[in-house]
Amino acid sequence: MTNEPDSQPFISPNPPQRSTRMRSADWGGKALLVCALAVLMTIPGMFVWALIKDRSDRSEGVVREVSQLQGGAQQVLGPLLVVPYSITPPPNAGEVVTGWYVISPDTGSAKVSVKTGTLRRGIFDVPIYKATADIEARFDSLKPLRGLPATAVVDWSRAQIVVGFSDLRGAQTDVVATLTTATGNTRLSFTPASDVRLGRPASGADERSVPNEDAGDFGLVAAPAAPLLAAAGGGSLKTTLTFSGAQRLSVAPFAKSTRVAIKGDWPAPKFDGGFLPTNRDTTDARFSADWAVPFIARGLPDQGTTNALSLGELGKRDLGVTFVRTNNPYQNVMRALKYAVMFVGLVFLTFFVFEALSGSRLHPAQYVLIGLAQMVFYLLLLSLSEYIGFDLGFAVAAVATVLLIGLYAGAAFKAMRYRIQALAIFSTVYGLIYLLMRLEDFALLAGSIAAFVGLTAGMWLTRNIEWYGGRAEVGPGQTTTAT
Repeated sequence: MTNEPDSQPFISPNPPQRSTRMRSADWGGKALLVCALAVLMTIPGMFVWALIKDRSDRSEGVVREVSQLQGGAQQVLGPLLVVPYSITPPPNAGEVVTGWYVISPDTGSAKVSVKTGTLRRGIFDVPIYKATADIEARFDSLKPLRGLPATAVVDWSRAQIVVGFSDLRGAQTDVVATLTTATGNTRLSFTPASDVRLGRPASGADERSVPNEDAGDFGLVAAPAAPLLAAAGGGSLKTTLTFSGAQRLSVAPFAKSTRVAIKGDWPAPKFDGGFLPTNRDTTDARFSADWAVPFIARGLPDQGTTNALSLGELGKRDLGVTFVRTNNPYQNVMRALKYAVMFVGLVFLTFFVFEALSGSRLHPAQYVLIGLAQMVFYLLLLSLSEYIGFDLGFAVAAVATVLLIGLYAGAAFKAMRYRIQALAIFSTVYGLIYLLMRLEDFALLAGSIAAFVGLTAGMWLTRNIEWYGGRAEVGPGQTTTAT
Protein backbone atom coordinates (compact mmCIF):
# COMPACT_ATOMS: atom_id res chain seq x y z
CA MET A 1 0.00 0.00 0.00
CA THR A 2 1.32 3.32 -0.93
CA ASN A 3 1.40 5.90 1.77
CA GLU A 4 -0.46 8.96 0.61
CA PRO A 5 -0.15 12.32 2.15
CA ASP A 6 -2.82 13.47 4.51
CA SER A 7 -5.67 14.61 2.38
CA GLN A 8 -6.95 17.09 4.92
CA PRO A 9 -6.27 20.65 3.89
CA PHE A 10 -3.60 22.64 5.73
CA ILE A 11 -5.15 25.14 8.04
CA SER A 12 -2.91 28.07 8.62
CA PRO A 13 -2.93 29.90 11.93
CA ASN A 14 -5.57 32.56 12.31
CA PRO A 15 -4.36 35.85 10.86
CA PRO A 16 -3.92 38.73 13.32
CA GLN A 17 -7.25 40.26 14.09
CA ARG A 18 -7.54 44.04 14.41
CA SER A 19 -9.24 44.88 17.64
CA THR A 20 -11.38 47.93 18.09
CA ARG A 21 -11.82 50.55 20.78
CA MET A 22 -14.31 53.32 21.36
CA ARG A 23 -13.29 56.78 20.46
CA SER A 24 -13.99 59.50 22.97
CA ALA A 25 -17.74 59.74 22.82
CA ASP A 26 -18.61 62.78 20.75
CA TRP A 27 -16.04 65.28 21.98
CA GLY A 28 -17.41 67.80 19.50
CA GLY A 29 -20.84 67.73 21.09
CA LYS A 30 -19.28 68.01 24.55
CA ALA A 31 -17.22 71.02 23.48
CA LEU A 32 -20.32 72.76 22.14
CA LEU A 33 -22.16 71.99 25.38
CA VAL A 34 -19.31 73.43 27.45
CA CYS A 35 -19.36 76.61 25.33
CA ALA A 36 -23.12 76.89 25.82
CA LEU A 37 -22.71 76.48 29.57
CA ALA A 38 -20.07 79.23 29.62
CA VAL A 39 -22.47 81.59 27.86
CA LEU A 40 -25.25 80.47 30.22
CA MET A 41 -23.18 81.82 33.11
CA THR A 42 -24.11 85.31 31.89
CA ILE A 43 -27.48 84.82 33.62
CA PRO A 44 -26.09 84.67 37.18
CA GLY A 45 -23.59 87.31 36.03
CA MET A 46 -26.50 89.65 35.31
CA PHE A 47 -27.85 89.13 38.81
CA VAL A 48 -24.41 89.96 40.21
CA TRP A 49 -24.30 93.06 37.99
CA ALA A 50 -27.72 94.15 39.32
CA LEU A 51 -26.50 93.70 42.90
CA ILE A 52 -23.39 95.76 42.21
CA LYS A 53 -25.55 98.48 40.65
CA ASP A 54 -27.84 98.48 43.69
CA ARG A 55 -24.93 98.78 46.12
CA SER A 56 -23.34 101.47 43.98
CA ASP A 57 -26.58 103.47 43.90
CA ARG A 58 -26.88 103.15 47.65
CA SER A 59 -23.31 104.36 48.06
CA GLU A 60 -23.94 107.34 45.78
CA GLY A 61 -27.07 108.17 47.75
CA VAL A 62 -25.10 108.24 50.99
CA VAL A 63 -22.38 110.32 49.32
CA ARG A 64 -24.95 112.85 48.10
CA GLU A 65 -26.57 113.05 51.51
CA VAL A 66 -23.29 113.63 53.32
CA SER A 67 -22.07 115.99 50.59
CA GLN A 68 -25.09 118.22 50.96
CA LEU A 69 -24.46 118.55 54.68
CA GLN A 70 -20.83 119.39 53.99
CA GLY A 71 -21.58 121.87 51.20
CA GLY A 72 -21.49 119.52 48.21
CA ALA A 73 -19.47 120.03 45.05
CA GLN A 74 -18.47 123.69 45.28
CA GLN A 75 -18.03 125.95 42.29
CA VAL A 76 -16.38 129.29 43.03
CA LEU A 77 -17.48 132.46 41.25
CA GLY A 78 -15.18 135.46 41.34
CA PRO A 79 -16.34 139.10 41.37
CA LEU A 80 -18.85 140.24 38.78
CA LEU A 81 -20.47 143.65 38.46
CA VAL A 82 -24.23 143.28 38.02
CA VAL A 83 -26.86 145.96 37.52
CA PRO A 84 -30.65 145.57 37.15
CA TYR A 85 -32.51 146.86 34.12
CA SER A 86 -36.13 147.05 33.00
CA ILE A 87 -37.76 147.25 29.58
CA THR A 88 -41.16 148.91 29.42
CA PRO A 89 -43.21 147.82 26.41
CA PRO A 90 -45.61 150.10 24.55
CA PRO A 91 -49.03 150.54 26.14
CA ASN A 92 -51.17 147.37 26.06
CA ALA A 93 -48.25 145.42 24.54
CA GLY A 94 -47.29 143.31 27.53
CA GLU A 95 -45.70 143.45 30.95
CA VAL A 96 -42.50 145.13 32.03
CA VAL A 97 -39.43 142.92 31.48
CA THR A 98 -36.75 143.00 34.15
CA GLY A 99 -33.32 141.38 34.34
CA TRP A 100 -29.70 141.70 35.32
CA TYR A 101 -26.85 142.97 33.21
CA VAL A 102 -23.49 141.30 33.93
CA ILE A 103 -20.03 142.88 33.51
CA SER A 104 -16.91 140.74 33.84
CA PRO A 105 -13.67 142.11 35.30
CA ASP A 106 -10.90 142.59 32.77
CA THR A 107 -8.50 140.27 34.59
CA GLY A 108 -8.96 137.88 37.47
CA SER A 109 -7.11 135.23 39.42
CA ALA A 110 -7.92 132.66 42.08
CA LYS A 111 -5.46 130.75 44.24
CA VAL A 112 -7.17 127.88 46.05
CA SER A 113 -5.63 125.79 48.81
CA VAL A 114 -7.47 122.58 49.72
CA LYS A 115 -7.24 120.42 52.84
CA THR A 116 -8.96 117.10 52.16
CA GLY A 117 -10.26 114.30 54.34
CA THR A 118 -12.71 111.41 54.38
CA LEU A 119 -16.01 111.26 56.23
CA ARG A 120 -17.33 107.76 56.92
CA ARG A 121 -21.04 106.97 57.02
CA GLY A 122 -21.58 103.30 57.83
CA ILE A 123 -19.38 101.37 55.38
CA PHE A 124 -19.22 104.24 52.87
CA ASP A 125 -16.46 106.87 52.56
CA VAL A 126 -17.10 110.40 51.31
CA PRO A 127 -14.22 112.68 50.17
CA ILE A 128 -14.60 116.08 51.87
CA TYR A 129 -12.45 119.19 52.03
CA LYS A 130 -11.97 122.66 53.42
CA ALA A 131 -10.78 125.28 50.96
CA THR A 132 -9.43 128.81 51.05
CA ALA A 133 -9.67 130.83 47.84
CA ASP A 134 -7.71 134.08 47.50
CA ILE A 135 -9.34 136.02 44.66
CA GLU A 136 -8.26 139.16 42.85
CA ALA A 137 -10.08 141.02 40.07
CA ARG A 138 -9.40 144.20 38.10
CA PHE A 139 -12.24 146.31 36.71
CA ASP A 140 -11.20 148.95 34.19
CA SER A 141 -13.29 151.93 33.17
CA LEU A 142 -16.91 151.11 32.32
CA LYS A 143 -17.74 150.72 28.65
CA PRO A 144 -21.09 151.41 26.98
CA LEU A 145 -23.56 148.63 27.66
CA ARG A 146 -24.27 146.37 24.70
CA GLY A 147 -27.19 144.11 23.87
CA LEU A 148 -29.93 146.19 25.47
CA PRO A 149 -32.77 147.83 23.52
CA ALA A 150 -32.98 151.61 23.43
CA THR A 151 -36.02 151.52 25.72
CA ALA A 152 -34.12 149.70 28.49
CA VAL A 153 -33.67 151.57 31.75
CA VAL A 154 -30.59 150.66 33.81
CA ASP A 155 -30.77 151.33 37.55
CA TRP A 156 -27.15 152.08 38.46
CA SER A 157 -28.15 152.94 42.03
CA ARG A 158 -28.78 149.23 42.64
CA ALA A 159 -25.58 147.99 40.99
CA GLN A 160 -23.77 145.33 43.02
CA ILE A 161 -20.56 143.35 43.09
CA VAL A 162 -21.30 139.65 43.54
CA VAL A 163 -19.09 136.69 44.45
CA GLY A 164 -19.95 133.29 45.83
CA PHE A 165 -19.85 129.53 45.64
CA SER A 166 -22.43 126.86 45.02
CA ASP A 167 -23.77 126.28 48.54
CA LEU A 168 -23.38 128.94 51.21
CA ARG A 169 -24.03 126.32 53.91
CA GLY A 170 -20.38 125.41 53.48
CA ALA A 171 -19.19 128.94 54.41
CA GLN A 172 -16.60 128.97 57.19
CA THR A 173 -16.26 132.77 57.50
CA ASP A 174 -18.10 135.89 56.41
CA VAL A 175 -17.06 137.44 53.11
CA VAL A 176 -15.31 140.80 53.08
CA ALA A 177 -13.26 142.45 50.34
CA THR A 178 -10.89 145.34 49.83
CA LEU A 179 -11.53 147.61 46.84
CA THR A 180 -8.53 149.65 45.76
CA THR A 181 -9.13 152.70 43.56
CA ALA A 182 -7.28 155.89 42.80
CA THR A 183 -8.80 157.46 45.89
CA GLY A 184 -7.71 154.71 48.30
CA ASN A 185 -8.99 151.46 49.82
CA THR A 186 -12.60 150.68 50.65
CA ARG A 187 -13.75 147.75 52.76
CA LEU A 188 -16.79 145.94 51.36
CA SER A 189 -18.98 143.64 53.43
CA PHE A 190 -21.00 141.06 51.51
CA THR A 191 -24.45 139.79 52.36
CA PRO A 192 -26.59 137.05 50.76
CA ALA A 193 -27.86 138.26 47.38
CA SER A 194 -31.29 136.65 47.42
CA ASP A 195 -32.67 139.08 44.83
CA VAL A 196 -29.97 138.55 42.19
CA ARG A 197 -30.85 136.05 39.47
CA LEU A 198 -28.07 135.12 37.05
CA GLY A 199 -29.47 131.92 35.62
CA ARG A 200 -29.36 128.30 36.72
CA PRO A 201 -25.92 127.00 37.68
CA ALA A 202 -24.17 124.30 35.67
CA SER A 203 -20.93 122.34 35.88
CA GLY A 204 -18.31 121.58 33.26
CA ALA A 205 -18.07 118.10 34.81
CA ASP A 206 -21.61 117.36 33.64
CA GLU A 207 -21.13 115.09 30.59
CA ARG A 208 -24.35 116.39 29.07
CA SER A 209 -22.87 119.91 29.06
CA VAL A 210 -26.21 121.39 30.06
CA PRO A 211 -27.33 123.00 33.29
CA ASN A 212 -28.28 120.57 36.00
CA GLU A 213 -32.02 120.89 36.45
CA ASP A 214 -31.77 119.46 39.97
CA ALA A 215 -29.33 122.13 41.12
CA GLY A 216 -30.52 124.70 43.58
CA ASP A 217 -29.85 128.43 43.60
CA PHE A 218 -26.21 129.43 43.46
CA GLY A 219 -24.84 130.89 46.69
CA LEU A 220 -24.28 134.52 45.76
CA VAL A 221 -23.27 137.27 48.15
CA ALA A 222 -23.28 140.94 47.17
CA ALA A 223 -21.96 144.34 48.19
CA PRO A 224 -22.91 147.80 46.80
CA ALA A 225 -20.88 148.75 43.73
CA ALA A 226 -21.07 152.52 44.33
CA PRO A 227 -17.38 152.89 45.33
CA LEU A 228 -16.30 151.14 42.13
CA LEU A 229 -18.66 153.15 39.93
CA ALA A 230 -17.42 156.38 41.49
CA ALA A 231 -13.82 155.66 40.45
CA ALA A 232 -13.25 156.90 36.93
CA GLY A 233 -10.31 154.59 36.33
CA GLY A 234 -11.90 151.49 37.80
CA GLY A 235 -10.37 149.51 40.64
CA SER A 236 -8.98 146.23 41.95
CA LEU A 237 -10.80 144.00 44.37
CA LYS A 238 -9.32 141.36 46.68
CA THR A 239 -11.23 138.88 48.81
CA THR A 240 -10.82 135.51 50.49
CA LEU A 241 -13.47 132.79 50.54
CA THR A 242 -13.23 130.02 53.13
CA PHE A 243 -15.65 127.14 52.75
CA SER A 244 -16.14 123.39 52.97
CA GLY A 245 -17.33 120.98 50.32
CA ALA A 246 -17.24 117.41 49.08
CA GLN A 247 -16.10 115.44 46.05
CA ARG A 248 -15.39 118.29 43.63
CA LEU A 249 -14.06 121.85 43.59
CA SER A 250 -13.98 124.21 40.61
CA VAL A 251 -13.61 127.86 39.69
CA ALA A 252 -15.66 129.53 36.97
CA PRO A 253 -13.72 131.69 34.46
CA PHE A 254 -15.29 134.86 35.81
CA ALA A 255 -12.96 137.42 34.14
CA LYS A 256 -12.19 138.18 30.52
CA SER A 257 -8.77 136.68 31.22
CA THR A 258 -8.68 134.28 34.17
CA ARG A 259 -5.83 132.47 35.92
CA VAL A 260 -6.51 129.76 38.50
CA ALA A 261 -4.20 127.71 40.72
CA ILE A 262 -5.45 124.86 42.91
CA LYS A 263 -3.30 122.84 45.27
CA GLY A 264 -4.19 120.20 47.83
CA ASP A 265 -3.28 116.94 49.52
CA TRP A 266 -5.59 114.42 47.81
CA PRO A 267 -3.68 111.42 46.38
CA ALA A 268 -5.87 110.80 43.32
CA PRO A 269 -7.18 114.06 41.80
CA LYS A 270 -9.04 114.09 38.52
CA PHE A 271 -8.80 117.34 36.57
CA ASP A 272 -11.94 118.09 34.62
CA GLY A 273 -14.31 120.82 33.56
CA GLY A 274 -14.20 123.10 30.55
CA PHE A 275 -10.40 123.34 30.38
CA LEU A 276 -7.52 121.09 31.38
CA PRO A 277 -4.62 122.52 33.42
CA THR A 278 -1.75 124.12 31.58
CA ASN A 279 0.57 122.73 34.28
CA ARG A 280 0.05 119.99 36.82
CA ASP A 281 2.09 118.13 39.41
CA THR A 282 0.77 115.11 41.32
CA THR A 283 2.41 112.85 43.89
CA ASP A 284 1.11 110.26 46.34
CA ALA A 285 0.57 112.97 48.93
CA ARG A 286 -0.04 116.29 47.12
CA PHE A 287 -1.15 117.87 43.86
CA SER A 288 -1.09 121.27 42.22
CA ALA A 289 -2.49 122.54 38.95
CA ASP A 290 -2.58 125.85 37.06
CA TRP A 291 -5.04 127.08 34.45
CA ALA A 292 -4.93 130.10 32.14
CA VAL A 293 -8.07 131.02 30.18
CA PRO A 294 -7.69 134.01 27.84
CA PHE A 295 -10.70 135.96 26.67
CA ILE A 296 -10.81 134.34 23.24
CA ALA A 297 -10.75 130.83 24.76
CA ARG A 298 -13.54 131.59 27.23
CA GLY A 299 -15.92 131.95 24.32
CA LEU A 300 -18.24 134.39 26.10
CA PRO A 301 -18.70 138.16 25.84
CA ASP A 302 -17.16 140.35 28.51
CA GLN A 303 -20.56 141.84 29.31
CA GLY A 304 -24.19 141.23 28.50
CA THR A 305 -27.54 140.13 29.84
CA THR A 306 -27.94 136.79 31.57
CA ASN A 307 -29.07 135.33 28.25
CA ALA A 308 -25.46 135.62 27.04
CA LEU A 309 -23.45 135.70 30.28
CA SER A 310 -25.10 133.51 32.91
CA LEU A 311 -24.04 131.18 35.70
CA GLY A 312 -24.87 128.26 33.46
CA GLU A 313 -22.60 129.43 30.63
CA LEU A 314 -19.75 130.27 32.99
CA GLY A 315 -20.21 127.02 34.91
CA LYS A 316 -19.92 124.84 31.82
CA ARG A 317 -16.42 126.26 31.32
CA ASP A 318 -15.26 125.87 34.92
CA LEU A 319 -11.78 124.75 35.96
CA GLY A 320 -12.13 121.86 38.33
CA VAL A 321 -10.67 118.95 40.23
CA THR A 322 -12.63 115.92 41.41
CA PHE A 323 -11.44 114.04 44.47
CA VAL A 324 -11.81 110.50 43.18
CA ARG A 325 -12.18 107.77 45.77
CA THR A 326 -8.92 105.85 45.51
CA ASN A 327 -10.50 102.47 46.21
CA ASN A 328 -14.00 102.42 44.74
CA PRO A 329 -15.01 98.74 45.00
CA TYR A 330 -18.07 99.08 42.79
CA GLN A 331 -16.15 100.50 39.85
CA ASN A 332 -13.43 97.86 40.16
CA VAL A 333 -15.82 94.91 40.54
CA MET A 334 -17.92 96.14 37.62
CA ARG A 335 -14.79 96.32 35.46
CA ALA A 336 -13.88 92.75 36.42
CA LEU A 337 -17.42 91.52 35.72
CA LYS A 338 -17.22 92.78 32.14
CA TYR A 339 -14.68 90.02 31.44
CA ALA A 340 -16.58 87.33 33.37
CA VAL A 341 -17.61 85.27 30.33
CA MET A 342 -14.03 85.19 29.06
CA PHE A 343 -12.64 83.98 32.38
CA VAL A 344 -15.42 81.44 32.85
CA GLY A 345 -14.59 80.20 29.37
CA LEU A 346 -10.89 79.87 30.23
CA VAL A 347 -11.68 77.83 33.35
CA PHE A 348 -14.16 75.64 31.44
CA LEU A 349 -11.55 75.16 28.70
CA THR A 350 -9.07 74.01 31.33
CA PHE A 351 -11.47 71.39 32.67
CA PHE A 352 -12.31 70.27 29.13
CA VAL A 353 -8.62 69.77 28.33
CA PHE A 354 -8.22 67.82 31.58
CA GLU A 355 -11.10 65.60 30.43
CA ALA A 356 -9.46 64.98 27.08
CA LEU A 357 -6.07 64.17 28.59
CA SER A 358 -7.23 62.06 31.55
CA GLY A 359 -10.03 60.02 30.03
CA SER A 360 -12.34 60.95 32.93
CA ARG A 361 -15.64 62.57 32.15
CA LEU A 362 -17.35 65.49 33.87
CA HIS A 363 -21.10 65.87 33.96
CA PRO A 364 -22.55 69.17 32.68
CA ALA A 365 -23.86 69.76 36.22
CA GLN A 366 -20.25 69.85 37.40
CA TYR A 367 -19.47 72.59 34.89
CA VAL A 368 -22.44 74.54 36.21
CA LEU A 369 -21.10 74.23 39.76
CA ILE A 370 -17.68 75.44 38.61
CA GLY A 371 -19.27 78.43 36.85
CA LEU A 372 -21.37 79.30 39.90
CA ALA A 373 -18.24 79.19 42.04
CA GLN A 374 -16.75 81.84 39.79
CA MET A 375 -19.88 83.99 40.09
CA VAL A 376 -19.70 83.69 43.88
CA PHE A 377 -16.15 85.05 43.58
CA TYR A 378 -17.60 88.39 42.46
CA LEU A 379 -20.03 88.41 45.39
CA LEU A 380 -17.19 87.73 47.80
CA LEU A 381 -15.09 90.41 46.15
CA LEU A 382 -17.88 92.98 46.41
CA SER A 383 -18.81 92.27 50.03
CA LEU A 384 -15.23 92.03 51.27
CA SER A 385 -14.16 95.19 49.43
CA GLU A 386 -16.78 97.23 51.24
CA TYR A 387 -15.18 96.37 54.57
CA ILE A 388 -11.46 95.69 54.07
CA GLY A 389 -10.67 97.47 50.79
CA PHE A 390 -10.45 96.20 47.26
CA ASP A 391 -6.89 94.86 47.17
CA LEU A 392 -7.17 92.76 50.32
CA GLY A 393 -10.73 91.75 49.43
CA PHE A 394 -9.58 90.54 46.02
CA ALA A 395 -6.75 88.53 47.56
CA VAL A 396 -9.07 86.75 49.99
CA ALA A 397 -11.82 86.08 47.42
CA ALA A 398 -9.34 84.91 44.75
CA VAL A 399 -7.46 82.54 47.09
CA ALA A 400 -10.72 81.02 48.33
CA THR A 401 -12.06 80.53 44.80
CA VAL A 402 -8.80 79.14 43.38
CA LEU A 403 -8.54 76.64 46.24
CA LEU A 404 -12.15 75.61 45.78
CA ILE A 405 -12.06 74.89 42.04
CA GLY A 406 -8.46 73.63 42.14
CA LEU A 407 -9.20 71.03 44.83
CA TYR A 408 -12.44 70.16 43.05
CA ALA A 409 -10.44 69.48 39.86
CA GLY A 410 -8.16 67.09 41.75
CA ALA A 411 -11.14 65.25 43.23
CA ALA A 412 -13.03 65.08 39.93
CA PHE A 413 -10.08 63.68 37.97
CA LYS A 414 -8.71 61.63 40.90
CA ALA A 415 -5.12 62.66 40.32
CA MET A 416 -2.77 64.90 42.30
CA ARG A 417 -1.14 66.25 39.16
CA TYR A 418 -4.40 67.69 37.92
CA ARG A 419 -4.94 69.33 41.31
CA ILE A 420 -1.52 70.98 41.12
CA GLN A 421 -1.97 71.99 37.49
CA ALA A 422 -5.42 73.42 38.23
CA LEU A 423 -4.14 75.47 41.16
CA ALA A 424 -1.34 76.88 39.00
CA ILE A 425 -3.59 77.66 36.01
CA PHE A 426 -6.40 79.20 38.06
CA SER A 427 -3.96 81.29 40.08
CA THR A 428 -2.73 82.70 36.78
CA VAL A 429 -6.29 83.36 35.62
CA TYR A 430 -7.23 85.30 38.75
CA GLY A 431 -3.92 87.12 38.68
CA LEU A 432 -4.86 88.20 35.17
CA ILE A 433 -8.25 89.43 36.42
CA TYR A 434 -6.49 91.65 38.96
CA LEU A 435 -4.07 92.87 36.30
CA LEU A 436 -6.93 93.82 33.96
CA MET A 437 -8.58 95.89 36.68
CA ARG A 438 -5.37 97.76 37.40
CA LEU A 439 -4.29 98.38 33.81
CA GLU A 440 -7.47 100.31 32.92
CA ASP A 441 -6.29 101.90 29.65
CA PHE A 442 -4.57 98.68 28.50
CA ALA A 443 -7.17 96.27 29.90
CA LEU A 444 -8.68 95.43 26.51
CA LEU A 445 -5.27 94.75 24.97
CA ALA A 446 -4.18 92.52 27.85
CA GLY A 447 -7.51 90.70 27.90
CA SER A 448 -7.38 90.07 24.16
CA ILE A 449 -3.85 88.67 24.37
CA ALA A 450 -4.81 86.46 27.32
CA ALA A 451 -7.84 85.10 25.48
CA PHE A 452 -5.73 84.37 22.40
CA VAL A 453 -3.04 82.58 24.43
CA GLY A 454 -5.65 80.53 26.30
CA LEU A 455 -7.42 79.53 23.08
CA THR A 456 -4.12 78.64 21.42
CA ALA A 457 -3.15 76.38 24.32
CA GLY A 458 -6.54 74.71 24.25
CA MET A 459 -6.35 74.09 20.48
CA TRP A 460 -2.86 72.63 20.76
CA LEU A 461 -3.67 70.28 23.65
CA THR A 462 -6.84 68.99 21.96
CA ARG A 463 -5.40 68.69 18.45
CA ASN A 464 -5.56 64.85 18.44
CA ILE A 465 -9.11 64.46 19.72
CA GLU A 466 -11.54 62.52 17.49
CA TRP A 467 -14.25 65.17 17.58
CA TYR A 468 -16.93 63.06 15.80
CA GLY A 469 -16.71 60.09 18.20
CA GLY A 470 -17.72 56.57 16.95
CA ARG A 471 -15.30 53.60 16.62
CA ALA A 472 -11.67 53.55 15.53
CA GLU A 473 -9.34 50.73 14.59
CA VAL A 474 -6.23 50.03 16.62
CA GLY A 475 -3.20 47.96 15.74
CA PRO A 476 -2.12 44.55 17.07
CA GLY A 477 -1.10 44.45 20.65
CA GLN A 478 -3.21 47.50 21.60
CA THR A 479 -5.92 47.07 24.12
CA THR A 480 -9.50 48.02 23.71
CA THR A 481 -10.35 50.99 25.84
CA ALA A 482 -13.61 52.79 26.40
CA THR A 483 -13.50 56.36 27.44
